[in-house]
Amino acid sequence: MLKILSDVFKRPVLVSLVLAAVLAGVLAGCGVKNPHPTGSYDRAVFFAEQGKNIEAVAALESFVRHNPTDSLASEAQYLKAMTYLDMEEFPLAVVEFQILRKDFPNSPRYEDAMFQEGVGYYNQVGKIQRDVTGAYEARLHFLQFSQEFPASIHMPEVVQYMQEISDLLVRKRLEQAKVFGQLKRPLAQVQVYEDMLENEAGSTYIPEVIMKRAQVALKLDDPDTAARMYERLINEFPDSDLVKSAQRGLKKLDQEDEDEDDQ
Repeated sequence: MLKILSDVFKRPVLVSLVLAAVLAGVLAGCGVKNPHPTGSYDRAVFFAEQGKNIEAVAALESFVRHNPTDSLASEAQYLKAMTYLDMEEFPLAVVEFQILRKDFPNSPRYEDAMFQEGVGYYNQVGKIQRDVTGAYEARLHFLQFSQEFPASIHMPEVVQYMQEISDLLVRKRLEQAKVFGQLKRPLAQVQVYEDMLENEAGSTYIPEVIMKRAQVALKLDDPDTAARMYERLINEFPDSDLVKSAQRGLKKLDQEDEDEDDQ
């Protein structure tokens, strides 16, 4: 090995190549250094682009704190909140979006911040097996957003989020109605179904709710309500997989009426 190194250093060109290779290896091992000065907005953006979220948050916090009137202050605040969102630190992201809306009410990022705040709420919503109280908070926030910014480019996403929230709540209530059924409490089931039909009309599960409302009506010997539910399902959701079942149910009720008239 010593002989090889000795031969190398006797040749200037080889010496340069070896030194270049060593330097490249050192730089690769250490990673790319942030070229921007401490406390600058560009330094924070560089960290964010490199995926160094913790460093980015610290740099953004420093920039906003020391430059609250800078034209980039609200943008830095927004990037800080978005970085927390990327880190899945949703409660922290929500707080940072709220700070932007409070401290920079005239910011061009105000609308985006309000929308992303709703996303933060939405991502805190538990699964169907857990408490879904946060779903109501997320929905209330998106409703407020849609009222303030009805023409926003975010509205298609807002509508989608609202439907997903409604679906989650309906699935939760369907589980509750199922328990009432197991406990032989059909009137409690009726109350749950009626509440969903009134308050969760945007859910994709409404055809299922209507069908179950018809079924419990039959258990309560209420064919008129059952027929009304079948007709509603057929008329309002003609593409539903449950339409054929509703048609059969309605036909059976009509046949029973005819049989009674013949007696």
